[in-house]
Amino acid sequence: MQLGFTVPIFEDPLSRDPYRLTYDLCRRAEEVGFSHAFIGHHHFTPGFQSAPFVFLAGIAAHTSTLQLGTAVYLLPLHHPVLVAEEVATLDRLSGGRALLGIGTGYRQHEYDGLDAPFHRRGARLEEWVDVVRSAWTGASATSAHHGRQLELPLLEVLPPPRRPSGPPIWIGGVARAAIERAGRIGDGWIADSMQTRSGHVRRAATYRAAAEASGRTPTVCLVRNAAVGPHGLLEETWLPAAAEQLLAYWRAGARSRDDAELAGRLEAGQPVTLGQMSHDRAIVGTPDDCVAELMRYREGLDPDLVVLWFDSVRDPAEARRMIDAFGADVLPAIVT
Repeated sequence: MQLGFTVPIFEDPLSRDPYRLTYDLCRRAEEVGFSHAFIGHHHFTPGFQSAPFVFLAGIAAHTSTLQLGTAVYLLPLHHPVLVAEEVATLDRLSGGRALLGIGTGYRQHEYDGLDAPFHRRGARLEEWVDVVRSAWTGASATSAHHGRQLELPLLEVLPPPRRPSGPPIWIGGVARAAIERAGRIGDGWIADSMQTRSGHVRRAATYRAAAEASGRTPTVCLVRNAAVGPHGLLEETWLPAAAEQLLAYWRAGARSRDDAELAGRLEAGQPVTLGQMSHDRAIVGTPDDCVAELMRYREGLDPDLVVLWFDSVRDPAEARRMIDAFGADVLPAIVT
């Protein structure tokens, strides 16, 4: 098991280097042993990056070993050849550290805003993956693409990625069709942060069966909301932000049966404790608590990578403290 993190983005708009604090956090995470850094992707949504590959290129210039990925990029919203070019460029700039995590998304206004067909997003994702891989391997230079969604002439995509076969493509999803798709055509599956451990145990079994049936080696990437510290501090800082975040995702349409009871309580304005908010869905508590919870995931789910979701951390100093604490007191106990 390895540990990665989602990049908490802090901006000083008046500075000549407005994202210096974010770059410093990424360097520090690399120093203490984190293996991967991920950025999310949404359009027309405050707090999210609409051009994550550009931002990852900035992080690449300030780091040397972190694997740099998207979790997840909304691939069906964009032309696959342009995506192939951008990710290949990131792979070259970073010395072969790019990772393309993709998904279909669930917010129709993003598709409407970019004039893309919302109800064909699953079919587009599957076909776009074929186009991206062909572009990376040079197959598109010798054969045209005749798909159900797209017709492409003979072309050569430049520059090629640093790795001859291209960066790995991991696919996120919660619905059974999305999980089976990840097994059939993906190099890995990204398990969403909002669902419970028990739900993901079932989903991981579905994914691994689909991957093995397709002759692929399964890779499970588990995303978990995370915070380390004394319980009293986390109740004051992390709990309100995490509850607000879960409710915002629920209202935006990111729903599953795993979330229904907790989201219903939050919608009704009922109080939620730290334990109720974190149980089976977050890596939260003292270092010992976090190690114990990660071990539970290893036993029941056996993820290859756990990505700690730090988006509920709103203060740069607190984000630095979290990274240092996970690096000193959690990583040495669980990383293999």
